[in-house]
Amino acid sequence: MKILLISACMILLSAGQLQAKKTASNFENFKTLSIIPKPISVNKTTGSFVLYSGLNTSSTDSISAKIAKKFSRDLRKRNGIILTKRNKQSQINFITTKKIPKEGYELQVTKQAINLKASDYSGFLYGIETLYQLMPSKAYQVGKLRSKINVDCAIITDAPAYHYRGIMLDVCRHYIKVPKIKELLDLMVSQKLNTFHWHLTEDQAWRIEIKKYPRLTQVGAWRDDIGFGLDADTSDNYRKSDGKYGGFYTQEQIKDIIKYATARGITIIPEIELPGHAVAALAAYPELGCTGGPYTIPDQPGVYPDVYCAGNEKVFKFLEDVISEVAALFPAPYIHIGGDECPKSQWKKCPKCQARMKANNCKNEHELQSYFITRMEKFINSKGKKLIGWDEILEGGLAPNATVMSWRGMNGGIKAANMGHDVIMTPTTYCYFDYAQSRSGEPKSMSGFLPMEKVYQFNPTPTHIAADKRHHILGGQANVWTEFMPNSEHIQYMLAPRISALSECVWSDGSKKNWKDFSKRMSVQFQRFGYMGINYRKPRNVQIKETKAGITLSSPVVNSRIVYTTNGSNPTNKSRVFTQPLKFKGKTILKVAVMLEDGTVFPVTTKIMNLPTFKVKQTFGQHENNTPDKALDGSIDSAFWGSQVIQKGDHFTLTFDKPQPLKFIKVFTGNKKGGDSLTTGDELLISLDGSTFKRVAKFKKNGVAKFQTKKILKVKAIQIKANNSQESWLMIREIAF
Repeated sequence: MKILLISACMILLSAGQLQAKKTASNFENFKTLSIIPKPISVNKTTGSFVLYSGLNTSSTDSISAKIAKKFSRDLRKRNGIILTKRNKQSQINFITTKKIPKEGYELQVTKQAINLKASDYSGFLYGIETLYQLMPSKAYQVGKLRSKINVDCAIITDAPAYHYRGIMLDVCRHYIKVPKIKELLDLMVSQKLNTFHWHLTEDQAWRIEIKKYPRLTQVGAWRDDIGFGLDADTSDNYRKSDGKYGGFYTQEQIKDIIKYATARGITIIPEIELPGHAVAALAAYPELGCTGGPYTIPDQPGVYPDVYCAGNEKVFKFLEDVISEVAALFPAPYIHIGGDECPKSQWKKCPKCQARMKANNCKNEHELQSYFITRMEKFINSKGKKLIGWDEILEGGLAPNATVMSWRGMNGGIKAANMGHDVIMTPTTYCYFDYAQSRSGEPKSMSGFLPMEKVYQFNPTPTHIAADKRHHILGGQANVWTEFMPNSEHIQYMLAPRISALSECVWSDGSKKNWKDFSKRMSVQFQRFGYMGINYRKPRNVQIKETKAGITLSSPVVNSRIVYTTNGSNPTNKSRVFTQPLKFKGKTILKVAVMLEDGTVFPVTTKIMNLPTFKVKQTFGQHENNTPDKALDGSIDSAFWGSQVIQKGDHFTLTFDKPQPLKFIKVFTGNKKGGDSLTTGDELLISLDGSTFKRVAKFKKNGVAKFQTKKILKVKAIQIKANNSQESWLMIREIAF
């Protein structure tokens, strides 16, 4: 914790504020059903159905029997409740009927029974997911034995607005192990998403075993370093034999993942990139490139010029062999071929490519790419599959039966739909989950900004599509490009909670979307994520506002409370709950956090109230936006950071406008790994007049200096001074007093 001691302060509490000592146990009961995505119709009725061991299930055919068995198995695993199969006198009934649309369901929960109707396996699955959302959030906690669970009574009718509802995961920048892929599939079905687009090949790696070409995974699955400016210890995907970074999926592992996904109603679409994004394949088989190599697998973002040679027949034989194995593995009706960001510079210089252009009357290299993709589409179609490509496949002419995935905005999708082609919308503006969720305080990410509220504005069917062509919009998906996500925990953080906003955009009626209503339901969904063990991003940045009435606090989460402390400790669910404006005298460390209904406390926001005004003078520059005030903001997660190597005599001097009565000063320097700090022999000094300084403490090896006195001193200035030259910059995490 950053602040160990604060100056004396007085908190003026009105009679109403004294009531703020209420804690989570007094939280208002949240009555509204919090179902995400929002169903077509919900009628909440009184009471609840009590779920406990010994109840009976019934089914009407093989599909409903299969789902009844799955529900019983999952409920036992999650909560220890054991159901039995008995069609007579059953309380939980699964009923197949053709009257309900594909993937839709009707759910009726009364005090006496649960009746779930659907026409297909997926409809039953989604009805069960809604059933779980009628239970307390704690029912999502796997392995927690419960004697009973109360299920809210309701009548719900539902079906999806779109039949393609997807997540794309890039496993090429960073390999994700099989169990973690399965965790993602579990998260997807909980949000009623049904398509996993698996990005398996890239410049940076080739991740799928192809038996006819073993070097694709022997060579192409591994690179020298984790890359992307990431710390090596953020992943453990290193080959023991030589320390190379990477990994791949065997065909048996892929079959296992497909089986797991199918049981959850999820179709897996493989992506095999062509003709660009192929450096990993070229490193394994350099004869497939225009130059013949050698090729080095990159470990940085970017678009690389080395692509498959469009004039080499061996390339098409290679790709046909690869597609043949992929088509045999994946039962999905589609194979994604990428088709994006293919530089043409090598083709322009390659005699074979130029000869191919001449032989096929291609006017330019864009038409050569169209030839390449159209030829591959014919082969893919011969395997009983359809081709999907990114919207660049529109360039030079679209392959006859291709489905377009529109990512560079929605214009490509609009154009393709109006031409009569099927389209999946996934524009960067709403669907790129590699973008940061806040403008500050986030992990390293791509340069975009995409908060959950923006995702919720996504409409897969723009008005510019002709009315008779709108059926070509199959749905939408979010894309998770993993340049800066080296592990599954980071991927979960970038997915959740935005995945819930996407889910509602592709499942629910867009004309009835309501951000305020969605936000209210999300306050319960956050709890579910927590019990599921998902490393979701917890909303932060409680708004702290100074008004005439006092300090007011506003939560970013609907139906939540704000807890706070003023003694330097972090708030817990036992801390004071904010109810009325606060007033303080003197410098006060105010720490605030959102608290959910179940007592979950979100990340802390810290602000120093009544901080004395000051000026700073330093003998070295400032790195980017790491300003001096960040050394006095009460937060260990922010810091002032100099922009040059520390030299003997360098100093950072803080001068107050008025002398401050102090008995204690503690300075924390250095980053979290111990670098960029002051060290033994460096000094902490104070001045009572602003010009004459006296040393009061020396820094220790840990980069910390501490001064404490029994007598109050009126300090005009505090100085941090280096007596040793170093090869690092200086980071001041906090000056506490």
